[in-house]
Amino acid sequence: MHADRNTQQPPSNHTHTTQLPRERQGRAAAAFTLDITPGYAPRPTGRIQRRAQRRVKGQRRGLNRRAALIISLLLLAFGIAGAVKQGMFGLQEAITSQIPLTSDIVQASGLGLDQIAITGHRFTSDDAIFKALELDTARSLWGFDPKSARLRIEELPWVASAELTRVYPGQLEVRITEREPYALWRHDGREELIDKTGRVLQAVSAGSVTHLPVVAGEDAARDISNLMVLLARYRPLADSYKWAERVNGRRWSLHLTAGGRIELPADGEAFALSELESNGQLEKLISGSPTIVDLRAPGRIAIRPAPAATASSSQRSVAGIGSVIEKLGQSGGRQ
Repeated sequence: MHADRNTQQPPSNHTHTTQLPRERQGRAAAAFTLDITPGYAPRPTGRIQRRAQRRVKGQRRGLNRRAALIISLLLLAFGIAGAVKQGMFGLQEAITSQIPLTSDIVQASGLGLDQIAITGHRFTSDDAIFKALELDTARSLWGFDPKSARLRIEELPWVASAELTRVYPGQLEVRITEREPYALWRHDGREELIDKTGRVLQAVSAGSVTHLPVVAGEDAARDISNLMVLLARYRPLADSYKWAERVNGRRWSLHLTAGGRIELPADGEAFALSELESNGQLEKLISGSPTIVDLRAPGRIAIRPAPAATASSSQRSVAGIGSVIEKLGQSGGRQ
């Protein structure tokens, strides 16, 4: 007799046998059975188990963070809308009052401003740059205005230009290009470094800078570049240059190392010096005894001996003008 197919004896050792469906049996070369002890649920072990646990925890954290962010934004929107509807304050005031809360939410989502990298600065202090960034009002890249920060940094005395780059999620890169000192400006009892545009870079103690040309007088800083270009055309004059004074903001008075002085006109300085050079008198006047050469009157050269007080002027010589003139000579007098 054949056993009834619908009647099956319970397997020994208290195990259940699960057989693959017929459609999968056709694909397999032999039948596959999986024995499972009652009450036992198979679980992944080892590396598979750890990966699964990390994946589940990561998914939970991501879901929790997104859910918290969405809920916070919804509550913020409802709060602002309710306050505006009740007429408590205008929309702009409402948004402004909630900016700190929004910044907290952005920081919690991983977009906080956590790292600042500053490069290229030598004479500008870190404190001055950080103050110009105004980081106390922008705690995340989301609320940071790089254009306004760049303009504030470029207002610092030594800074010629600044480049700000946001690197997400939380880094800001600041690259500084600084100005070069061009001359020493004496005015109102002070000595200050200036660049070729006349911008004041820094105050210095008297006598501490000896490698730059010296100018003095009101508006001298503004016209320093034009004066250096003019001197570059006449090398003997540049070599004898000691310092220059801007008189009444209109013209230059050149003081020479030997104690002499050349009074340039308000207009046509280059033409007056070229006439003096064409007559062969410029080099003679520079190398001879201290004299005052007055070129202020058009077409006339007035020469008189320099007073003893002028010859022993307390203004010190500045050897550094040679390097400035040398650069201008190599560039053909171009700035």
